[in-house]
Amino acid sequence: MKIRSNIGILVVINMLILSSCYHSEPVYSFKQSSGGVMVGSSCYYLAQVREYRNPKGISRFPDGGQTKEIRQIFGLFRTDSISKITILAARFRDVYGWPVRYKTRLEKNGSVIVIGIVNINLPDSINGIYLYNIDSGRILKYSDKETLPALSKTGSRIAYCSNDILSVEDYSGKTSAARYPLDITPVFISWGNENEIFLFCSDPFRVMKLDLKTGKAVSSDMRYISNYYQELGVADLKDIVEIATPGLRKLLDDQ
Repeated sequence: MKIRSNIGILVVINMLILSSCYHSEPVYSFKQSSGGVMVGSSCYYLAQVREYRNPKGISRFPDGGQTKEIRQIFGLFRTDSISKITILAARFRDVYGWPVRYKTRLEKNGSVIVIGIVNINLPDSINGIYLYNIDSGRILKYSDKETLPALSKTGSRIAYCSNDILSVEDYSGKTSAARYPLDITPVFISWGNENEIFLFCSDPFRVMKLDLKTGKAVSSDMRYISNYYQELGVADLKDIVEIATPGLRKLLDDQ
């Protein structure tokens, strides 16, 4: 009985120590992706809302300590620049290490927003290509490919690179239109006109132009564009979101 009593005391002591390792008051954060798109007066972008507790005391050593996750939301958000209202447009599963562990790219045409998400450190089930229907508000996972896709300016064609193969498909029926083997591995791609795609390459930084009729890639005079050539960059998003940051606790409570 004495041994059991001592064990019980140790358990209680450990629980008290662990509970005292973190501040009781929760902290909230709202971290956006590096790019987004505008649809009318609405700005669409990826973001994570977190509720967590900061470490204190000995838990802060040697590197500041790890925060204690309470809950989070990760998804596609929409901020209206006129009404200054921010809402969650579509929810994804939780992510960890956002945003530094992920590269993302958003692009739009007249009817959908395409989203590419890639965890650059680890295999991740969230990796892939997503299509968000602007009118219906529905989102679907189009592919598990770890790549940053591009949309044609008109029609319903999508292009992406995987394993040195550039694929062009009709996303409305998910039918393959063409496959183009490449001698280079682009960091990302972007549609030029309906018959050409720009390949943004590194080491060294340069831009190649792929002719979809001939399948040949040649050098172009286009300069390399940072941040995956997205419509809105970090500074643009900051300016828009700062005036319409949602109530983070309420946003979490509503989900």
